Amino acid sequence: MAIFDTSFVLILISTVLMSIAPSAVGNKLTDTEIKHLCSKTNNLGSCYKLLKSDPRTKNVDARGLVEVSVDLVSKKANKTYSLINSFVNTTHDSRLKNIYKSCSSNYNDVIRDLKVIKNYLKSGAFKNIHVQVKDASEEIKQCKKVLGGATSDGAHIKKKNHEFEFLINIVEVTSDYLNKN
Repeated sequence: MAIFDTSFVLILISTVLMSIAPSAVGNKLTDTEIKHLCSKTNNLGSCYKLLKSDPRTKNVDARGLVEVSVDLVSKKANKTYSLINSFVNTTHDSRLKNIYKSCSSNYNDVIRDLKVIKNYLKSGAFKNIHVQVKDASEEIKQCKKVLGGATSDGAHIKKKNHEFEFLINIVEVTSDYLNKN
């Protein structure tokens, strides 16, 4: 009888705790929660505006918010990769061509990292996302480093790198939230 009572009490406590702190997966995030998450990025206003402008965030849970964030950064990475490759194909300066090729390789790796993140989201392996986010961030740092004193095309890529860093920061914050809940 004591085992039954102990089991009953444990089940009751678990039920109460789950109702007090529900899981982030499956529960719609409020505007306040999204603002709170955005406050952890390097630009609260831009983060919130970007996320709320996407119709997919109207009824999204924590997992869905990470999916939207990854989708946004993936689109940016693919566009930047294409842009850099166009510079590789149009420049005649061998030094610049090598710089652009290096950044192209970095973005190729970033795109691969983002695909891995999408697979982790599908499989529920949320704890593994952090490593891929860090890897993608490091790739962009390498591209920035190589660009150094590149020309106006390089300045354009630097701007795209900055935009990417902002977006990957959102993925980092939202995925950290998903892991904690």
